[in-house]
Amino acid sequence: MRKLWHRLILVMIGICVLSGCVHSNVLEKLGLTIALGFDKSADNKLYVTSALLNPEAGAKEKIKVISSYGNSSKGTRINNNRQLSNSLVSGQIRVAMFGEELSKEGIIEIVENMARDPFFGDMIYLSVSRGTSHELLSIKNTKIMNIGMFMYEMLQQHIKEEWVPSCTMHDFRSDFYSAGKDPMLPIINQHEGGIEIEGLALFHDDHLVGSINPNEAYLLKLLRGKQKARLKELRIKRERLRPYIQESNVLDGEVKVVVSALNSKARIRLLSKEQLEFKVNVKLNVEVEEITELYDFSNPAATVLLQQEIAKSMTEEINRLVQKMQRLNSDAVGFGETYRSSVRHSQLSRDKWHDMFPQAKVEADVKINIVRTGTIE
Repeated sequence: MRKLWHRLILVMIGICVLSGCVHSNVLEKLGLTIALGFDKSADNKLYVTSALLNPEAGAKEKIKVISSYGNSSKGTRINNNRQLSNSLVSGQIRVAMFGEELSKEGIIEIVENMARDPFFGDMIYLSVSRGTSHELLSIKNTKIMNIGMFMYEMLQQHIKEEWVPSCTMHDFRSDFYSAGKDPMLPIINQHEGGIEIEGLALFHDDHLVGSINPNEAYLLKLLRGKQKARLKELRIKRERLRPYIQESNVLDGEVKVVVSALNSKARIRLLSKEQLEFKVNVKLNVEVEEITELYDFSNPAATVLLQQEIAKSMTEEINRLVQKMQRLNSDAVGFGETYRSSVRHSQLSRDKWHDMFPQAKVEADVKINIVRTGTIE
C-alpha cells in the first residue's frame, strides 16, 4: 500500500513539472493573423501584408493591416512582428492571397513553405488578387469590419453553393503534383468599394496563365464532377424557340433562360489514345427558374425543344471552354488524369502532358431533363 502511495505521489509530481513547461498564449497578448497577402516588389523581394485582429486595447478598427519587405515569407513575418507590441501568430489564418504579378512568376515555393509550417493548416483558402493583395487587404469599407473573415465566408459560400471549386491549400498542392491536372484559384477584385470573386485563375504548373469568368467556372466545376450550383443563365436565339413563344412581335434577338441544377453527372472517357480523343458526357436535371418570354409549357413538345436548345447551348459553351484551356495549356479539368488512369504504363509526367494536351480532341455531349418549370416574365 505504501508503494502504491509513493507511485501516486511521483506521478503527481511529474504532472506538475511537465505542466509547468507548457508554453501558454494569452489571446489578448497576441496578434492573430486572419488573412495574408503576398506580392512581388520592384526589386524582386516579397512584400507580405498581414490582416490581423487589432491587439491594441480600445482600438476603433477591428482589423490592423501591416506590411513589410523581405527575401522570404519567414523573413517578412519577422519584419512584420517588429511593428507590433504583441507577438504575431499565424494559427488563425483563413485566407492566403497572391498578387497577380507574383502569381505569374510562380507561387509553389511559398505554398510549400506554408505547408511545412505547423501554424498553417491544409484547409486554408488560397486565392489570387486582381492587382496587388496589399490593396485588397487594406480596403476601407464600413460594411466589412473584418476583411479576412469576410473573404473566408465569401469563398466558403460560393464553394458550397455556387460556382467556385474548392480552393484549399490541400486542393492546390494535390492538383499541382498531379501529372495530368493543373491548379486553379479564385480571383478576388475590388467592386464598388467592396470586393467580389471575379472569376477563376488558371495555372500552368504554378504560373498564372489566364482566367475564366463565372459562367465558364460553372462549367469547369460541372466537368470536375462537383457542381452543386443552383442557377445558370443561358442565351438562346429567339428564332429557335419561336414555334412555342406566345404573343411576341420581336423577330430576332435572344431569349434568356435561367435554370437551376437539381443534380448532375459528368463523365470523361478516353476514346482513342493514339488520336488522343476524349468524350465528355454531361447529364443534368434542371428546373426552369425564369424565361424572358411567354413560353407554352403546356405543350410537351415545347419542353422537349427547350431541353434540346439548352443542351445545345451548354455543349457549345463547354467546347469553347476546353479550347480556351488548350490555348492557355492549363488542364484544370483533369483530362490528363483520365488519360493516365485509362492507359496502362503511360508513365505520364506534367511536362509530357503539357505537350499532349493542346493537341487533344474533346467532344462534349450534354443531356438536359427539365423536371419543373418556374417563373415566367
